[in-house]
Amino acid sequence: MGLVNLENKIRENRAFFDAEPSENHLEKFQSKLAQVEVKKIKSGRKRLNANKIFAVAASVTVLLFISLFALLEYPKLNNGPQLSDDLMHVKMYYSAQTSEKMSEIKNCANQSSAQEMLYESTEGRLQKLDNNTQELERKLSLAQGNKQLENAYILSLKAKSEVVNQIYDQMCANNTNNIITQ
Repeated sequence: MGLVNLENKIRENRAFFDAEPSENHLEKFQSKLAQVEVKKIKSGRKRLNANKIFAVAASVTVLLFISLFALLEYPKLNNGPQLSDDLMHVKMYYSAQTSEKMSEIKNCANQSSAQEMLYESTEGRLQKLDNNTQELERKLSLAQGNKQLENAYILSLKAKSEVVNQIYDQMCANNTNNIITQ
């Protein structure tokens, strides 16, 4: 039906379609075409800018919601590991003992190369024990009140202190005996 209607319109207006267009017809057509293209470009820019602004605003909103959710759901992660007062006292006690002995061991290690090697290996062992202790601290902060974790944490601190005491006995106790007998 559509094609028949088109053919009928062309037959009815045959004289119009057979006539030559005016001389300035092409110029008029090109100027109208240019105006339409300029309008499309201007409206496209506005739409593009509005789309960009909307996308940025949506991204910022999503990031804000994610940040807010993370802060509300995981507040303990921002504060780091927190120990009870009793565990803090135990940690300070063993840390004070260990650091005091380590400074004495360091002074003793300067006397021979064998002792320096022993001191370096001791530092490596202590670093491993520190990593273990830090991991236990992190677990304790997540599961506060867990007696097994608390005991493991205390044993880890005690083990570090015992290692330092053993090394001190090997390196420095012999030197004090030598000094006394001379």
